Amino acid sequence: MLLRDLLKFEDIIIQCHDNPDADAVASGYALWRYFQNYGKQARFIYGGKNAIEKTNLVLMVEKIGVPIEHVQSLDREPELLVTVDCQYGERNVQRFSAKNIAVIDHHVPRIDKLPELREVRDNYGSCATVLWDMLRGEGIPAGEDPLLATALYYGLYMDTSKLQEVRHPKDRDMRDELETKLDQSIMMILQNSNLSQEELKIAGKAMSGIRYEDRGHFALAQAQRCDPNILGIISDALIEVDGVGTCIAYCVLEDGVKLSVRSCERETRANELADFVTQGLGSGGGHRNKSGGFLARELLEAEYNRRFGPLPDGNIGLAANQILHERLTEYFRDQDYYYSGQEDVPDLSEEPVYVKRRLPIGYVRAKDMYPVGTRVTVRMLEGDIPFVVRDDTYFMIGLEGEVYKNDEAYFLSHNDPTGEPYRISGEYAPTIHMAVSPMELEEEGAAPRALQDYAKTCIPKGSSKIHARKLTRRTKVFVPWSESYMLGKPGDYLAARLENPKDIYIIAKDIMGKSYERI
Repeated sequence: MLLRDLLKFEDIIIQCHDNPDADAVASGYALWRYFQNYGKQARFIYGGKNAIEKTNLVLMVEKIGVPIEHVQSLDREPELLVTVDCQYGERNVQRFSAKNIAVIDHHVPRIDKLPELREVRDNYGSCATVLWDMLRGEGIPAGEDPLLATALYYGLYMDTSKLQEVRHPKDRDMRDELETKLDQSIMMILQNSNLSQEELKIAGKAMSGIRYEDRGHFALAQAQRCDPNILGIISDALIEVDGVGTCIAYCVLEDGVKLSVRSCERETRANELADFVTQGLGSGGGHRNKSGGFLARELLEAEYNRRFGPLPDGNIGLAANQILHERLTEYFRDQDYYYSGQEDVPDLSEEPVYVKRRLPIGYVRAKDMYPVGTRVTVRMLEGDIPFVVRDDTYFMIGLEGEVYKNDEAYFLSHNDPTGEPYRISGEYAPTIHMAVSPMELEEEGAAPRALQDYAKTCIPKGSSKIHARKLTRRTKVFVPWSESYMLGKPGDYLAARLENPKDIYIIAKDIMGKSYERI
């Protein structure tokens, strides 16, 4: 759905969930501003029993001028009702009748049927990011308005534990664009109005009731219902405890369970762990050390009933504790680690041989983008990966938009460059960011650059052969060209080039099927 699809309606109501948070307020405000630009007199409302009382939200509404109204009923049935940061029909969204319904959200769909007018991106860290990107699609840069930039940035800030649990590259793009465009004085006030004395007590109580497992060195802590940034404080404290390598702090909300995930171990990325524990029950992601996630109530309860029988008294906190503990135990029990280039890597010489298909892929000579020695970060769907531009560095772009590095000698010996432009496919077009501070991004040459603008086409030579074995367990391979590891799941492939059997790496099963054929 595009925002312009909503402009055919005149009588419009924007609604967020009954207990608005900063992300809901920001999202509704952004949509209200969009309608204002086109002369539409939309109302922004929320229902439920309680009006907004939390200090930071009261200040947000006041300082930014958000026209949000607390209502119990509507005097007429609107032509269009748009829910933001929630889905029409959920238990925490007061039901108002309307002739037409639309949904803009970033949560996993939790109702049987969504309306035709919908934009739900459940891998985004905030609904504010969804609105930011939809506004960009309409040619409206949010960064040109300090109040709108502040609202959207604060929505992401609060929904990702002060940006520590940013998930999607679009979240990072919005953060980078808006952090120099927002009203710094308002942002300072909002950032220093987040915690109450009651919330400090919540954090202390959660810390006193942790569940720790020596095997896996992980800890679980349940908190009373609270804002995501409180969970971030709890998990940040937990990860500093001696013996704790990973931890999850969580709290029960009306529609599910919010998670804050931390890791201080090289062998475990917090974003990967968050994705693992939420698989099939919600969504998770973020940074390698700090991440977050969400478990949908209905899905979590159904999983508990399937695994352990009826959930006592609908105790969703009990379900979360049991399922999270089980998944964490499984995670640390069922995985293998390898270090590419080391003597003890698996011997794949008896495995089947595959040859790379002669399908067009992309490449960029790094020094055509930046001077040699420049520290850069490649931003792609899989995350941010740092590189240093060398004289012989080539960025390779795979069939799904994934980016990896070759040196010049290997690139030329295994590929035939055509010089033709290459069109990158996939959900997110990779970009390159210089390793500079946010305040330096305004300087000439420091702004992000799209790989698409430099990408050219090459055809792999038929000489590129590998041995490969299908994985049956989750496998992590540490490679010398990255600070992180390559993750392989059951069904993916562990591979090694024939000319260098110690150089092992992971190939995702869908890429393997498209890129290689067995000899």
